[in-house]
Amino acid sequence: MPTRSLEEWKTQLEKEQFGQLWVHEDPPGHVYEEHSHPIDTVYVALKGTMVVWLTPSEAEVQEHQVGEGERLDIAKHVSHRAKIGPEGCKFLIGCRI
Repeated sequence: MPTRSLEEWKTQLEKEQFGQLWVHEDPPGHVYEEHSHPIDTVYVALKGTMVVWLTPSEAEVQEHQVGEGERLDIAKHVSHRAKIGPEGCKFLIGCRI
């Protein structure tokens, strides 16, 4: 199945009310410490990979491998941390505002 283009992803996310979209790139191995956001966010890996650990409750941690062309939605106020893969990662970020 072909991967969506950046413009196709943007169109899809805008339809889902993600009004703020931007592309970000991190170097290999970059780490994001545990944090949360007051709004729903979405991450789409455009190139490379990342691992994201969601902590929806104190007793639960969910690990998500996000590869090229894959999407991960994170609900507002859900704690999470991430590590960028060995080749770095370029990704589209969307915020539902």
